[in-house]
Amino acid sequence: MVTWNGHPYADLDLDQLRAPIAVVSQEHHHWPFTAATNIALGDIATPASQQRIEQAARLAVAHDMILDLPHGYQTLLDRTFKDGQDLAGGQWQRITAARGFLRDAELLIMDEPSSALDPRAEHSLLQAIRDRHGRATTILITHRLANVRHADVIDVLDHGRLIEAGNHDDLMARGGRYAELFALQAAGYRDTDTNNDL
Repeated sequence: MVTWNGHPYADLDLDQLRAPIAVVSQEHHHWPFTAATNIALGDIATPASQQRIEQAARLAVAHDMILDLPHGYQTLLDRTFKDGQDLAGGQWQRITAARGFLRDAELLIMDEPSSALDPRAEHSLLQAIRDRHGRATTILITHRLANVRHADVIDVLDHGRLIEAGNHDDLMARGGRYAELFALQAAGYRDTDTNNDL
């Protein structure tokens, strides 16, 4: 049975169920609106003040990037219009993450939210996600296992099946698929051959 806070899914009003949930998908949408409106679309049920929009942008490491645009938050993000600007993939990913943070939802689902970000921006975004700990739930879907190291529960899926679950230390001690893949990814950051010229 699927439940939400102990209530069976079948008994819930869908609008009430959706209201406390925000989703940041890997495929970010390029809406032909200003940067501010692109972020405000994350919560169409509540008027988004400039203060809320900027706070969400800061959490998504997008604020400074937006201020660097020709008209800041009022920059039109579509080159087909006069004075419109386009963004790079990582910049759009920050806008998309800001949409998710705008709602301050009870449940935030993020699908590979940092795949196009540089390491510094990725670190800041993940810190914002960790800051939700203790007051809201975040489901982070990722192939970058270092990003889930501090998660309360890590579910390891293989071909759509749950094959392992636990925290990082438990899964590493178990020596299963998670430990194997984590070690493989970590090896990429170590200099394993000191004779190689980089």
